[in-house]
Amino acid sequence: MPSKADFFPKAWPEIRLSWGANASPGDWDAAIRLCLDNRLKVRYLDPIEAIVASRVLKGEGFLILTIQCSILEFLASLRLGWNYRQGATWGTNFEYGASKRLFVDFLRHTPAFSESFPTQANAEDFYKDIRCGLIHEAQTKNGWVVRAGPSYPLIDFQTKIVNRDAVGAAINDYLHTYRQALKTEIPLQEAFSAAQPGLTRRPCVPRSMRHGPPTRRSTAAVSWSEYSARS
Repeated sequence: MPSKADFFPKAWPEIRLSWGANASPGDWDAAIRLCLDNRLKVRYLDPIEAIVASRVLKGEGFLILTIQCSILEFLASLRLGWNYRQGATWGTNFEYGASKRLFVDFLRHTPAFSESFPTQANAEDFYKDIRCGLIHEAQTKNGWVVRAGPSYPLIDFQTKIVNRDAVGAAINDYLHTYRQALKTEIPLQEAFSAAQPGLTRRPCVPRSMRHGPPTRRSTAAVSWSEYSARS
């Protein structure tokens, strides 16, 4: 198995095919380190840590939270095994063309975040005023401010404060449980494989977790609460 992080993503098809029909939890553990941990660490988590360590405290929270929003969308799409393509119909050919539904459902139904987003409106406010504001306009909107430290919860919808440290901690909590589940949970393994380039697509969600009959060219809406409960 290749051992360098920069081999990804070209190395993934070779890795997956080398396993044959059955991959052991140890195989998946190695793949997680190469294709997920190293990828996120080098490209995202290490840069965030470097920014935090600088202790400049002159607006870097906006940059950190922008990066975290990118990570959240990646994790949400990875969980389903889908990739983004502009204009794509939701779920057709394992693609999505609009991120709102993906992002909001992930916040609402993933255990690491769901307690902080008890309503659909809460998650939509984060998406609209924080995620979209930061990515499209380089600012939060409608009075939201970014804070850090243990004095603040992950998000406070009354005071309109979002804590970038707590968002980072929730991402780490999610990654911990996801890594463990990925070693043994076949639906998550299929989704992980389907999200990587160079592989033949296959359904990433079992029929019991779909609404309506499956079709050859599309997957139906996913029950996030049932799916996320598996890990």
